[in-house]
Amino acid sequence: METKPIPVTVEQTVAEPAVEKNVKRVGEKATRLDRFYAALIDGLIGIFAAVPIFITVGFNKLAEPTFSLTVMLLAYGLIAGLVLHGYLLYHYGQTIGKNFMSIRIENLDDSKASLTTIYVKRMIPMQLLSLVPFSGQIISGLVNPLFIFGKEKRCLHDYVAKTKVCYTNN
Repeated sequence: METKPIPVTVEQTVAEPAVEKNVKRVGEKATRLDRFYAALIDGLIGIFAAVPIFITVGFNKLAEPTFSLTVMLLAYGLIAGLVLHGYLLYHYGQTIGKNFMSIRIENLDDSKASLTTIYVKRMIPMQLLSLVPFSGQIISGLVNPLFIFGKEKRCLHDYVAKTKVCYTNN
């Protein structure tokens, strides 16, 4: 008796490459959440950096600061920022928080923003604006970060400095 082979159909399955939805690509604009986390990290570092001021000046004087104290606090903040973040900002366009989140400040042409651009065009204008009673504080403290919810995912200070925040590989 002759045995007939049983026909076997083999279905060839082609596996589609796995595509991750939340892949962060170098040069792509950072998500709002990653920028928030970076700002949170930098804010916590800033609080610790302010402890010497609280101890030296005291909370009573900080409640109603004189003009000279306000100028001194502004200078302290800028210098402390340079001490804490200067190396990373100069070499990589990053603060400590941005470095932790693998994001950096870039010019609109995708090049790393210079320290001058970051400080003179991006940080100092918002710091000076915050010195204007009420309206300046509203703009720098509320309106500035709310700009990030626009289509471009850029804060007001990004528009002023012509910068953006993107992912990087370091």
